[in-house]
Parts: sequence; C-alpha cells; structure tokens
Amino acid sequence: MTGDGPVAWLNGHVLPAADARLPVQDLGIVGGISVADMARTYGHRPFRMEQHVERLLASCRELGFPPVRPKQDLLDAAETIAEHNARNLPEGDDLGIVWFVTAGLNPTYTGDAGLSESTVCVHTFRLPLARWKPAVDSGVVLTIPEQKHLPEESFPVRHKTRSRIHWWLADRQAAAGRPGSRALLLDEQGRMTETATACFYAVRDGTVHTRLSGVLNSITRRIVRELCADLDIPFQFSDPDVAFLRQCEEAFLSSTPCGLLPVASIDEQHLAGPDGPVLKRLQAAWTQLTGIDTFAQIREAR
Repeated sequence: MTGDGPVAWLNGHVLPAADARLPVQDLGIVGGISVADMARTYGHRPFRMEQHVERLLASCRELGFPPVRPKQDLLDAAETIAEHNARNLPEGDDLGIVWFVTAGLNPTYTGDAGLSESTVCVHTFRLPLARWKPAVDSGVVLTIPEQKHLPEESFPVRHKTRSRIHWWLADRQAAAGRPGSRALLLDEQGRMTETATACFYAVRDGTVHTRLSGVLNSITRRIVRELCADLDIPFQFSDPDVAFLRQCEEAFLSSTPCGLLPVASIDEQHLAGPDGPVLKRLQAAWTQLTGIDTFAQIREAR
C-alpha cells in the first residue's frame, strides 16, 4: 500500500489517488468515450458492488470497448481501496466507489493503427452528504426544460457513460428558468424520462410508475422494485406524459449516492414531498435493507 493517504487503482496498480491520471491522448478525455459505474458504502461497508461491476462490464461489451479486466479483479480492487480509504473517514461518513473504463488511447494522436487497450480505474470519494439536506428536508424542485432527452436510436442511454454534456445543458436551462431546480427531461413524444443523476418515479393512486426503456439501466430502480414487491406497493413500468404527472400525488428520485429523495414540485405543481406516504414506506425499507437511515445520515452530515 502507499501510506495512509487515499489510494486509487489504475490499470492493475494501486497508487496514491493524486497520481491516478490519464494521458491527454486518452479517448476518455479526447472524446468522452468512457463507461462508468458507481457503488457506495453504508457504514463503511460496500453495498451491491457485484451488480454495479456486472453492469459496467455488460456496457463495455455491448458498446464494443477493448477487453477489460475480469470482474473479480475489479471487485478486489474496489474492496482494497475502499477499505483503505475508509480508515480516515468519520464514523457518520461514507464513500462513493467509482469504476470507469475508457476506450484507450486515441490512434490519431498516437499514430497507432491498432485498437489500444482499455484504460480502467477504480477510485473513491467522500460522499458530500450535507449537499442533500435541502432535498431531504423540503424535497427536490424539478423543472421540465425545452431540451429533450436523447433518443435510444442515436445514443446508448441505457448505459452509464461519461458523455454528459446534454445533461449539463439541461440542468443549466432548468436553473435559469427556476433557480435551484433540476431538469426532468421528456422524450420527443412528451413522456417522462429521468434526471441527470437519478431515476424518476411518479405515484398515482398508490401505484409507483417509472420508465423501463429509453433511460439508464438503473441499479437503484431494481432495488425500488424489490422493495415495492416486499411491501405490496403496486409498481408499474409506464410512459406517463405531462398530463399524467399533473394527476400524481407524490414523486421521488433514486440514485446510488443518496438513495431516495422526495420531489417537492414539478414546474409549478406542488407534490407531497417528504410527507409522501409511499416514499415514507420505501425509505423505512431502504433503511432496513442497508442498515443506514440515509435521511438521518444526510441531516446529521457536516
């Protein structure tokens, strides 16, 4: 190991996190050609890492990336650096665990006619839990911007890629129209999709509705579906439009870093926010599953 400071894993080598750098010729930098995934710890214990690594490797295969290291190597690397980097964390903090793979070096820059090897990195970061306090206390404010979601026919939206400029533009557009809000994108047919960092769920007559296709193949969506089944909460994959959203009682988001978050409003429509009964049941089940009350953890974070 490399002392007490944070470490990372790059192409099979453990090194100080500050030394985990990519060359400027890497296609992850040149073209944003990179696939990523992220797990987190709960109480410093990694949670469902295998599912995240399996999704990462499936994306690399389906997108035609150069060969990537075996699944067990990526799991072992994450276990090693997460255990090391968690040592200096306060008891109430947790880590995000990131894997990313790029398509290797740009042959135009290197003069190489062949396909280079993938660049593979694993690193961690301290979860910025305090950042989500307003969302936990009051709910996330969503705005539907004019910008539309990228269609599956032109972009691999089900894969977690690092090509994020369309989301950056969408969130800027949403915040310009309504300061502090985040973008909830519709597709070209006017149906709901997702946000830049989270799955979106609308609750109508006690049934949870969310998209199946045309959105990220989400790990947290799988968990929400599992919990709904355990709690006998009706769960349905659907393609609701704006008119449907106007008839919903509550809505919420799910993502790996923060778990579940309530939605306070969509445009000018106010929803149940943190008081949503379905969200409350799911949050209690999430706490039981992970061993951590993420709402309390976020509220107590500094």
